[in-house]
Amino acid sequence: MPSRVADRLTTGIAGLDAQLGGGVPPGTVHLLLGEPMNAQELFTYHFAAGGIKASGGCVFVVTSNSVEQVQAGIKMVGSDPAKATVTSLANSKTWAIPEPGKGRYVLDSLSEVVLHQGWDKMFSKLADMRKMAREDGAVILLTATPDLHTPKEIALLKMWADGVMELGFDRQGFGLYPFLKVTKMRGVPDSARFLLFKETDRGLFMESTRRVF
Repeated sequence: MPSRVADRLTTGIAGLDAQLGGGVPPGTVHLLLGEPMNAQELFTYHFAAGGIKASGGCVFVVTSNSVEQVQAGIKMVGSDPAKATVTSLANSKTWAIPEPGKGRYVLDSLSEVVLHQGWDKMFSKLADMRKMAREDGAVILLTATPDLHTPKEIALLKMWADGVMELGFDRQGFGLYPFLKVTKMRGVPDSARFLLFKETDRGLFMESTRRVF
């Protein structure tokens, strides 16, 4: 059965789902911003794994890493990588729009596609993807590195996306603590969220102040 709470689809991370009232709404496109780091890759593994649970295996992943690395990551966070179709940008600098009806699509990294194909061509494809998501109830995740884009491009992406999440570090005393900040989420009231997380041998763990009923 699809993993749903109040018509939300799981992100693959229980703490984040709780903060969002059960997950993300179907038919939405989400932007994950942050410098290239392990947590960003782990997030995409969770998101793909959540798609396997939510859609029964209709999951496409386009990655700047190797196919084997992504498959190992999906397995690490608890899902069957054989149920996801993984394509590496290392072998081809092109990327395809998923066919109608597919449940989840992850593009990691959007910034690399822009470097090879240009902003205008990429943004045209994104418009087609968002239309597909709206029509078919698909969920799409795009990752981007802010330093590889102009401020105008980042502003447009934030405005265009249904959900915006940002990875960063919070300084507390003499320590730096990694966090995920949700600054926008269509269909979820009071969407500004700030979650500290830690990396474990099973992926990302995020603590939530909310419970999912």
